Amino acid sequence: MGALFVKPRLPIFSTLAAAYREWRRALSALRPPIINAFIILTAVAAVGEMIPQRYWDANPLGEIMSLMQTAIRALLLAPIVIAIHRFVILGEVRRAFTLPLGEPVFWTFFVWLFVIEVLIGLPFEVLGAMQALDLSLQATTLGLIVALIVAAAIVLRLIVLLPAIAVGAPGASPAQAIADTKGQALRILAIVLLAVLPWFAANIASVLLLGRRMEIPGSPQMMIGLVMGGVLQTVVLSLTAVIASLAFIALGAQVRRAGAAAPRAPA
Repeated sequence: MGALFVKPRLPIFSTLAAAYREWRRALSALRPPIINAFIILTAVAAVGEMIPQRYWDANPLGEIMSLMQTAIRALLLAPIVIAIHRFVILGEVRRAFTLPLGEPVFWTFFVWLFVIEVLIGLPFEVLGAMQALDLSLQATTLGLIVALIVAAAIVLRLIVLLPAIAVGAPGASPAQAIADTKGQALRILAIVLLAVLPWFAANIASVLLLGRRMEIPGSPQMMIGLVMGGVLQTVVLSLTAVIASLAFIALGAQVRRAGAAAPRAPA
């Protein structure tokens, strides 16, 4: 009878250190794609700022526009995120920006990236809906907390799905991703928060320094704010892609099976 496999717990601080190490390597090796990500994120945000707020507030037009914005962002960012996953997991360097629209794997990756982005934004949509219904503060707060917990739980359990699709892992599926991350969600959450919270804190401090003139369309402060927002989103996108890749390497069942089947080098 074979030995019972016990899934290891994902180490928090060593994974965090590895994430920053691999992130720095990715910034160097994948500089053109990372710059493209910054341009895309900043441009999408700038276009959104140019649309009058009354259109975003209108229902259902606002929801449709928000989904279209998310879909466009996911479509343009998909090849960049794929490049990061393949660099961390396979050591492959992809510097050119292309949209491989004829590849089914690309569309699968895009769909799941879009789904995850929608889930991340879901709590804020729920908050807006509850405020529109003029619910009490207690009900709104409770609904927001529930939405945050549900969305975070789903996203964290699916975090290894995108890297699995990116490298063409056999059997890559939501069910497999959920099985691989069983009992690991809080550890993954801790790694992600420790990685990105310092960047959010720095961005908040910068926003406070710029003041309320950031809200004036076309003002220098608003332009600086858009650039800072693009930098923050690029950092968060690339760092979380690296963390997802490392989680896939550590937890992915397909990786473990491949490693077990491969001949080991002599000691």
